[in-house]
Amino acid sequence: MRFIGATHKFLGDVLPSDFRAEIFSLVEDAWPNVPSPRDAWLEPRITGLLKLAMIAAQEARYEADPPFHISEDTKIRDPKTGKEKERTDVEIHLRHHYIKGQRPYFVFESKRLNVPYGGVPSPNVHEYVGDAGMGCLLTGSYNTVPNYSGMLAYVMDGSVATAKRSVEKQLAAKSGDLRLRGKAKIHSSNLMPSGGAHGETHHTIGGQASVIFHMFLPAKRARR
Repeated sequence: MRFIGATHKFLGDVLPSDFRAEIFSLVEDAWPNVPSPRDAWLEPRITGLLKLAMIAAQEARYEADPPFHISEDTKIRDPKTGKEKERTDVEIHLRHHYIKGQRPYFVFESKRLNVPYGGVPSPNVHEYVGDAGMGCLLTGSYNTVPNYSGMLAYVMDGSVATAKRSVEKQLAAKSGDLRLRGKAKIHSSNLMPSGGAHGETHHTIGGQASVIFHMFLPAKRARR
């Protein structure tokens, strides 16, 4: 994808033009500081705690003037009627780059995976790849608003490898709906932190190559 936005001239030689790796690193650094979600907690509650942890992690990285403004549960309205169309789970705006229309640089949609119901984990992958998950990033307003987008997978039982396999199986089953380009899998990404299950899927939207990024975050983890 092409970066869209204008930097103040005096910052042009100082700031990078691609902030994706920094965003992914920030999410991974922040996640261990999110209280371990309980089984009954839904995505908005977990996402709200993650946003707070990301803000704290960013402020710890930069003594002053951090690069991002991070928000959650942001409404998208129909420009003609003013009615709410949908909401983005996490929006990341660049503080020193202006994107026309005050659009976010990056949007995350969040979903729970391996959700315990009566002691038995439900994969919940149909929600993850469906209209309310990846579908938002492909067919809804999301894909016209940000420069980049991705999924936050809250793996409620901590079994990240199992969750990733379940998602890839559903990707293969829904490859046409998802307009996948190439193999139905989560490919490794050189922008993502190493050592995890994170990655990217490749799509074709309106004849253009597109990427959705995926971060798998274990809700159950060893006590520190």
